[in-house]
Amino acid sequence: MHWAFRLADEIIARNPNKEEYVCAAGISPSGSVHIGNFRDVATSYYVVQALIARGKKARLLFSWDEFDRLRKVPSNIAKIADDFDKYIGMPYAFIKDPHGEKSSYAEYNEKEFEQSLQELNIYPDYRYQAKEYTSGRYVDGVVYAIKKRFEIYDILMKYKTQDADEGERENYYPLSVYCDNCKTDFTQVISSSPDGEEITYRCKKCGQVKTVRVRDYHMIKLVWKVDWPMRWGVEGVDFEPGGIDHASASGSYVVACDVAQNIFGVTPPLFCGYGWLSVAGRGDMHSSTGNNITPKEVLKVYEPDMVRWLFAKYEPKDGFSFNFDDTIIRHYSEFDKGVEAYKNGEADEFYSAVFDLALINGKNTRSKVPFGVLASVATVVDFKEEPVRQLLTKLDVTFTKEDAERLLRVKNWISEYQPSKMYKLLKEKNTAYYETLDDDKKSAVKKLHDYIESQDSVKEKEVQQFIYSIINNPELSKKENMQIQQQYFKVFYNLLIGQDAGPRLYLFLAAVDKKEYNFLFEF
Repeated sequence: MHWAFRLADEIIARNPNKEEYVCAAGISPSGSVHIGNFRDVATSYYVVQALIARGKKARLLFSWDEFDRLRKVPSNIAKIADDFDKYIGMPYAFIKDPHGEKSSYAEYNEKEFEQSLQELNIYPDYRYQAKEYTSGRYVDGVVYAIKKRFEIYDILMKYKTQDADEGERENYYPLSVYCDNCKTDFTQVISSSPDGEEITYRCKKCGQVKTVRVRDYHMIKLVWKVDWPMRWGVEGVDFEPGGIDHASASGSYVVACDVAQNIFGVTPPLFCGYGWLSVAGRGDMHSSTGNNITPKEVLKVYEPDMVRWLFAKYEPKDGFSFNFDDTIIRHYSEFDKGVEAYKNGEADEFYSAVFDLALINGKNTRSKVPFGVLASVATVVDFKEEPVRQLLTKLDVTFTKEDAERLLRVKNWISEYQPSKMYKLLKEKNTAYYETLDDDKKSAVKKLHDYIESQDSVKEKEVQQFIYSIINNPELSKKENMQIQQQYFKVFYNLLIGQDAGPRLYLFLAAVDKKEYNFLFEF
């Protein structure tokens, strides 16, 4: 059984008669939202889809935690706004957009991510927490938490290693109070009324001391481990994933469950911890540091269905990496084969569920020209559609509108991440290199030239067989012949493009007009 359906069944079993199930996700817009954060959304999204497939009503609730404070300046923001540290302590929704495009720093990061979700055909029910808090929607929960502050303190201390301090307990408030003068949370609550309706705070930054009525002063936010369970109750959340660390013995989820049950009287939602994603060569991603790859960047190289497929096929607990090297060709090949098996009814139960969840158009998904094929020929004609179409016609491959979209992603991949694959035929013979070859390799070059010259139309399989026939030694093992092949392919590539490696040779020789390259083999 696919993991999303397993979780859906657990949710239904916990509350079988609920009219509508709510699966939640949430992200703080501390910077450009990275592809790792998308797992929070994807996990809940697939569970929603599984619930719907079970005949239940369900929705994806997505919260922007934009009422959180700016803790540090991301490195990419520091490059364009050297005074951005003046906003530390302010909620993201109150900070000016350094790009000058949106109403706030929060909105800039939010809209960038939301646009990617639209491209992925995911449309959550959004909650913007600055709006929710400042509207007074949570004020009952805030007042109640102030009244219960000692009990909350005792719960939190159960999960800490140090002993509780009576003086600290007396002064504890589960709040972040934003000063209405400087808009930062460098504040200290000095006192509160017994009913929790009134507090007095002192701002350590600007010095303001102020007494406010909580129901009128909507610049107060509950601390995370109290805010989270409060919102579970308000929104009726049935399921919410989170990083694996949240479910540790003293993690946020465990503590929040305790607060939910013993303070707010709320049944905690089912939780699923997910593993971290990384980008090969760049380490773990963090929005707050600027070290990330966003969904927008991923979608420049991976098709939306493929992104959905990758997140659907891995168990949430399993981490995986996004690589922008040749691994992409393998991903595309695996995806294309999987789609064909799914459409032909040949996929097993698990992979049928994966593609049910992942493919935006289901079994109407069109087959496409392999990514590796496009990468092999497109650079020669500067990724232009019509010349690519003409090249592929020689291979009896049809190039469609959908393939044009894939071609654009091939161009983005090679241009931005693999410039060494920008193969261009040499304009003149590489005579200097040719003179370094031994007689056997020179002989192979002549044979290949003469073979190509004799053909009216070079065919991929035939030229492949011919090349093997002139360089393989039947008395050697397969492994030994593979080593020889590498040596000869290096020769052919250097004569064609001046590099030790290149595109799929047989495909390249068959697709490109022989008049464009065969003279490079003539010595």
